Amino acid sequence: MNIILLDDNYHSDGMHAESMTDLNIDLDDYEVPFKGIVEQSIAGIYILQDGRFRYVNETFAHMCGLKREQLLGAKLSDVANPEQLAALMSEYARKIKGGPSERFVIRRTLSRRPGCFEIHGTRVIFHGRPAIVGVGIDITERERQRMELVEASKRLQELVTSANDVRENERNRVARELHDVIGGMLTALKFDLSRLSNGIETVNRSFTPGSEPASAGPPALAASAVTAAQALQLTQETIEAVRAISEGLRPGALDHLGLCDTLSLDLIRFERRYGIAVRFQTTGLAYRINRNTEIGIYRIFQEAMTNIARHAKATEVNVSLAWDADRVELAIADNGLGFESDAVGLEGHLGLLGMKERARELEGKLLLGTGPRSGACVKLCVPVRHGSTSEEGRL
Repeated sequence: MNIILLDDNYHSDGMHAESMTDLNIDLDDYEVPFKGIVEQSIAGIYILQDGRFRYVNETFAHMCGLKREQLLGAKLSDVANPEQLAALMSEYARKIKGGPSERFVIRRTLSRRPGCFEIHGTRVIFHGRPAIVGVGIDITERERQRMELVEASKRLQELVTSANDVRENERNRVARELHDVIGGMLTALKFDLSRLSNGIETVNRSFTPGSEPASAGPPALAASAVTAAQALQLTQETIEAVRAISEGLRPGALDHLGLCDTLSLDLIRFERRYGIAVRFQTTGLAYRINRNTEIGIYRIFQEAMTNIARHAKATEVNVSLAWDADRVELAIADNGLGFESDAVGLEGHLGLLGMKERARELEGKLLLGTGPRSGACVKLCVPVRHGSTSEEGRL
């Protein structure tokens, strides 16, 4: 697509001295049967021959921001903006020799009436010589809407990126609170319950030396020993649950083990929890990468595995992580139901949309398709710069 600007300073003073009567005579055989249609057309119509405008209707002149009299007989090079002159004349020369039809987008630089229109042209033989006959279509409104859509899309992407950053920061904060505050309180509670349980057992044994705990002494004391033991067990289970939630919010293993080992540990837990066989393989030499890139890849992996657990009804999952000098490729394929027909288009699938948006933030590519076992397949390719892992935000 070529961008052409009309010169705001063009006037008809420099028009080639050519009789308007001659022009009318030349065009008589063209205008007689079609004049009414051509003159009333909402599309601009023009004829270029020998580098000059041989005919333009009022609509085309209006699109150019010039009067019809200024364009008739004028050189194409005279009405073109000097910055676009070379490209325009090159295209004209190519077209007049019979080159394929292509459109030009002309953006008016007129301050009083900005806008743009596109022109199309076809080579013909006119009065025994090559000429270009074409039409112009005003696309000012369409371009305005397109630019608004592009701007809205850009703002939406910025909003999603910001939302992901806020969500990640909030996950970090909650993970810290769970790990440091709630985890610390539960650990203290566990020690207190342990001392209480030991104290009750000691008192209980004092009634019948040598007897087993909770089998001697008053019934109320025996019941208290059982309750303390159960509370201690529940506290331990709560600590483990908090640790698992904290790890899910902020995978601390990434800080210490790296991406490969973190994925391997997650897949082991996935297999135990859901009973789905998992095969994990890596190729290439693993290296540390930027922290945000690492987190982004991990979040896409998490979402893909969550989708498999919830929707795939798969019995087997194959995960591969390939390391190259300048990129990391993650592939996750299952033997389940596969994606729905509209899932590949990502319409109405917020999880898949989130994965695609994260891939865009990483300047990578996310492909959704069918795996070798007829299930779903997610492939992620991310360009990386290794050896620059950020220490910010680590637990």
